[in-house]
Amino acid sequence: MDKNAPVSRLTSFPDGPLELKLQVFLPLSEAEKSLLADLQRTRVDCRPGVELMREGEPIAKVMIVTEGWAIRHRDLSDGRRQIINFVLPGDFVGVQSLLFAQSDHSVSALTKVKAAHFEPDRIIELFAQFPRLAAALSWCTTREESIIAERVASIGRRSAYERMAHLFLELLYRLRTVKSAPGKSFKLPVTQEVLADVLGLSIVHVNRTLRRLRQEGLIELDGGRIVIPDLAALEKTADFEKHFLHAGPPPRRVERQLEALENGAVLT
Repeated sequence: MDKNAPVSRLTSFPDGPLELKLQVFLPLSEAEKSLLADLQRTRVDCRPGVELMREGEPIAKVMIVTEGWAIRHRDLSDGRRQIINFVLPGDFVGVQSLLFAQSDHSVSALTKVKAAHFEPDRIIELFAQFPRLAAALSWCTTREESIIAERVASIGRRSAYERMAHLFLELLYRLRTVKSAPGKSFKLPVTQEVLADVLGLSIVHVNRTLRRLRQEGLIELDGGRIVIPDLAALEKTADFEKHFLHAGPPPRRVERQLEALENGAVLT
């Protein structure tokens, strides 16, 4: 994180990307929203390229991206990079600090990023006092694991054509959740080099695949935006199934257990 970046303190915080995202899983009470607002009071502005978290180093803060895009990545000793995932508004950085002494990957700002940050110990408070929020946080981290598993399947078994189409659909649906993708389009602030690093392709192959998707009318590029004219057609091309995004409420048994905890019951 940029130590010289300006920090501001907020006196109030309306529903932002994190709240929108969590309410896909569970409705939030006023007390839960108040805690989330408190966690997000202190913010930092990061320039493109700034590391929010560095592989091999202790994780000092948990961060919540509120604006902009970042990337999770692993860098090999010879400079090659694999982008593991995009970090979008509403996503966490550094939650693993509760369990790991140091980070196993890096997170870097891809665009200008605004992020809230707080001490890792606050998550212990959250787990102790707000079991529903604890469940929602667990959903966030488990959902990202599911997204990464799907990415591995793409890189291992899908063609370049299929994996690029699949990535665009994933980003569209993730951004829709936080109201950052109107209609069938979204801003894509990435270079072809970044696409190559996330898809495991060469830049030449990325260029060729983008051109084919455009020529076949499956995507349009409009001033840095990706437009998907026919979602069903692109989903068929990518063999895309939305279930890996888990954009819905928890199983009913989990809802019942959380309701019991809210009412003071002791689970056995």
